[in-house]
Amino acid sequence: MKQAITRLPALCIILMAGSILVFQPGGLFRFVWIKLAVVILAVLAGLLSPLKARIPLLVQTATAACLVWIAVAMFLSDTPLASMAGRWPRYEGLLTLGVYVAVFPVGAKVLGGDSSGPRWRILRLALAAAAVVLFVVSLLEGTGLRPLGGATDVRPGATLGNATDQGLIGFVIAGVLSAGGSPERGWQVWLHRAGLIAAAAVAILSGSRAALAGLLIVALFASFMWMRSRSWTRLKIVAGALLAAAGVAAGVLLVPAARDRLLSAGTVDGRWLLWDRSLRLIDADPVFGVGPSGFVDALPAYLNEEWARSVGDSFAADSPHSWPLQALSAGGVPLLLLVLALAAVALLAVIRRIRGAESSDERRYLAVVLVTVAAYGIALLTHFTSIGTTALVAFLCGGLVGRDGAVLPGSRAGMTATSAAGKLRSAAPRAAGLVLAAAGLAITVPAATAEWPMGAGVRALESGEIASAERSFQQARQLRPWDGDTALLAAQAFAGPATAGDQQAAQHAIEWGSLARERSPRSQEAGTALAIGYLYSGDPGAAKKLLDGLVREAPYSTGLYVHRGVAQFGLGQAAGGIADLERAAALDPGLETPWRILSNIHQRLGNAEAAQAARQRADKLSGG
Repeated sequence: MKQAITRLPALCIILMAGSILVFQPGGLFRFVWIKLAVVILAVLAGLLSPLKARIPLLVQTATAACLVWIAVAMFLSDTPLASMAGRWPRYEGLLTLGVYVAVFPVGAKVLGGDSSGPRWRILRLALAAAAVVLFVVSLLEGTGLRPLGGATDVRPGATLGNATDQGLIGFVIAGVLSAGGSPERGWQVWLHRAGLIAAAAVAILSGSRAALAGLLIVALFASFMWMRSRSWTRLKIVAGALLAAAGVAAGVLLVPAARDRLLSAGTVDGRWLLWDRSLRLIDADPVFGVGPSGFVDALPAYLNEEWARSVGDSFAADSPHSWPLQALSAGGVPLLLLVLALAAVALLAVIRRIRGAESSDERRYLAVVLVTVAAYGIALLTHFTSIGTTALVAFLCGGLVGRDGAVLPGSRAGMTATSAAGKLRSAAPRAAGLVLAAAGLAITVPAATAEWPMGAGVRALESGEIASAERSFQQARQLRPWDGDTALLAAQAFAGPATAGDQQAAQHAIEWGSLARERSPRSQEAGTALAIGYLYSGDPGAAKKLLDGLVREAPYSTGLYVHRGVAQFGLGQAAGGIADLERAAALDPGLETPWRILSNIHQRLGNAEAAQAARQRADKLSGG
């Protein structure tokens, strides 16, 4: 039993590294819940371990302040239940945010303190092994294959599910492995080297500009620290730094997809526009924001014609793609200030630990890991947090700030408390953590299991099996009854065949859309799916009434005008329907759908010339 307990820190580390690789084959969204479950298991292993390192009190206080304000923002949001549950696809509600926070002290316990060198070595080896596997998958995807499945028209992200997440985790692993650390022997040396090369290649293969910037920062700093440790002259250090930068550049140039994306400005303009609109949203409530996970429903009201023309409404933005804006939208200016204060006190704690390190090798190692974490923060200026990357970085942050627990006077070898009160104070936080971790697993495991029937439901609809799809979605809802987005995803799935004239699918879209709207009344996605259900079940009046409200809330959503145009024509209001469709075409000049529908409407009205002109516009836009 004692031997098993002493192995728990290694188990915690291996699970944290393994969370990068796990995914759910056959699930609808395969990269969140299963990773959450593995990270919670890692937290459990860390909590049960006998190690005593901890986070400094000032860092604990700053972390607690952030948590309190996030909770306040959740309860004051328009949809507190949805904010606490989190929204699809990242589900960063109470559970996921709690896991991020829990990993922090666990990282301090497992990787902190003066005797943590062997555990850092285990982490390096585990991450090196994960990097090699990740590289193989990334390389296959880079050649056009899809070994893990997924749509061929979407940028793959290996086992992270997102290309930028793949790149971020690649350079983070490269940073940890390039830091050096305690000596390794035999196969460990070769695994370490292979992992370092593989991790850098993973970042390059992702084609992510943020990841490439992070990799460059890590490469430059790690090489600088290594050269300085060998007393190189300034001229040699400069030459070596240039060589490291050239190595990263050469890697990018050798990968066509990475090279083309780096030189393309296709997503840059859209990102600036997203940030501009996000600032408008934040300005509406700079004190509390819209609450965690409230961004996706709040943003449509702040979009404009430029957004409709440049980005469109095919995919709802669930994040500002920048961590400061994410903090501002989730909890206003106070949350951003608290996060910055937490970062500041944590940085001071790391600097104190680096200065107090016993050897120059340990100081160099901690400094490189610190810069790696900082590079992740820089990369997140253009991206968002996720369980695939943030959990590991929080673990590393804990390891950087963790320090050995103080020895109480009169203790026996520093391992036992001096009184029953001391034992209680020591055991209470641990017991609370174990209870919360167990509760997290009780939620996470069924939630992960629900991904399989969700995936089965979507596949059944693709095959035209409406009844089978309904059973699958009902099963998923039983496993995840607290999740309003289960109903949202089901409504959207049924809306597809409903537009093709399937009355049964339209009815199910109404049922699921209504459930989704109950949980998230401001959800444009749920409202649109519900309106489609009304429209194609033969109730254009209900569809128009709902769409009128949606258009008032999001006046620059092209899809809403298209659907309302069809509803108005169904009600005999041909002029209003044509006006809506022309408005949709004006908002998004590259969209062919409004012109196709206009052609059909003009044809039914007997206006052959207008019908032909609209059809020609549609054909031109589709390349036909």
